[in-house]
Amino acid sequence: MNNLYARLKVLTVITFVVALTGCAGTRTVDQKSAAADLATSNFKAYAQKYIDAKGNPTYDPKSLLDTLEAGKAFNDAGMWDKSQEAFDAASSMMMWKEDTVATPEGVANLVGTTLTNDTFGPYTGKIFQGGLIDYYQAMNSLMMGDEATARVNFNRVAVRQSNAVTQFDAFTKTSSDSVNQGFGEKGAETAQKSFMDVAPKTNDGTKDIPTGLTKAKIRNASADFMSAIFRSTSAAGAADKSGGLARATLRDAGSAAATQGGTALIGGLDKSLQAGQGAIQGKVIVVYEDGTGPGFSEFRIDLPLFLVTSKVTYTGIALPRFQQGKPAFGGLKLGAKNDATVVMTNLNDLAGLEFDAAYKGIVAKAVVSTIIKTVAQAAINTAADKATGGGVMGTLLKLGTGAAQAALTRADTRAWINLPNTIQIGFIDRPANGSLAIAAADGRPLAQVQLAEAPNNLVVVKASGLGGKPAVFSQALPVLSPALGL
Repeated sequence: MNNLYARLKVLTVITFVVALTGCAGTRTVDQKSAAADLATSNFKAYAQKYIDAKGNPTYDPKSLLDTLEAGKAFNDAGMWDKSQEAFDAASSMMMWKEDTVATPEGVANLVGTTLTNDTFGPYTGKIFQGGLIDYYQAMNSLMMGDEATARVNFNRVAVRQSNAVTQFDAFTKTSSDSVNQGFGEKGAETAQKSFMDVAPKTNDGTKDIPTGLTKAKIRNASADFMSAIFRSTSAAGAADKSGGLARATLRDAGSAAATQGGTALIGGLDKSLQAGQGAIQGKVIVVYEDGTGPGFSEFRIDLPLFLVTSKVTYTGIALPRFQQGKPAFGGLKLGAKNDATVVMTNLNDLAGLEFDAAYKGIVAKAVVSTIIKTVAQAAINTAADKATGGGVMGTLLKLGTGAAQAALTRADTRAWINLPNTIQIGFIDRPANGSLAIAAADGRPLAQVQLAEAPNNLVVVKASGLGGKPAVFSQALPVLSPALGL
């Protein structure tokens, strides 16, 4: 009976590990609650969940995923200063630093911790998310009228996004190397056979990734476009205009634009910069964040991939499935001429590109991990038969080890859940009466914005769902920053 008790203790430990697995990655707001607020574009209610009654932050400053979602929630609600604080915390935890071109040693973590570790490690972020942090920080600074900090953030965007392409190449190689690493360990022959057997069934994980993506799509073209806008409107940016930095930034945006409309808009801004000697005048720039971004769900392949024996009651793998985001209004019509916003950044492209590069490594990890767990399960079940004589108690123990393995077989489906589906841009002449009408793509009136008396105006619109009214914010450009003494 001592062996029986030992088996029971093993099951207790496994159960504890399962519980710990579910706790990996602290989140202040669960996905269900977030989805309810996003469905109605209730950004203020969502943001309030990250602060207490005194206005102090309640998110975990040591959890990257929590700080990313808090920073975005505050940005969506127009709480620019709190958004900056959260994104500052997130930036300090990102593996992809803006001044690091080479892929960090920890890149393997992005494949899903180590190849044989079932429990999820801390959320380490994605390459494209680094650029988004600096982009949202720059937008926060613009909306607060802090030109000096906006300049720092847009400079960081430029460096980080240039590095992203190099990092993506290195990441793709690291993901491929991780497959070879897993198949080079004990049980390699079985792992390789199982990998080949299951390969056709794993295609479900990547079937919804957009096709025809190139590595240039790892950039956020909206960040490059807004960087050019900043440099062409900056109150203290004479060097930006005379040095052609805005036009140089637009060249980067052109290769990353999500649509032909985006490419055309970039061309239109470039012509305006040429005509205005690097500056623009009398324009309204509309940045529209539409819908909710991509995510992941889990699917299982519960098949006897190997070790088909009466000693095993469960074997299978769990994999993440890429899921495209969902639009809200789909687009906006602006002003009396009904000028349409164009999709400049499609978050499905950025996230899908990176996930596709990692996917073979994720599958390899799942296969190798399942081999290890199944071998352990067979050993435990053999010992259970010996301890119980193969009776009812032995059967129950074997079912228990199978259930424990099934519970431990999980896919990492964590994602930054409150990103938009697309970021769209409108670039139009200022209405003569200074009032900008905003309507949905179907013509439904959404808002009327009174523009500031300024050379140019920035209008930010956000709609994550159709159940409520979009959030609308406006800011004069250039911003007159006290830090610049203007």
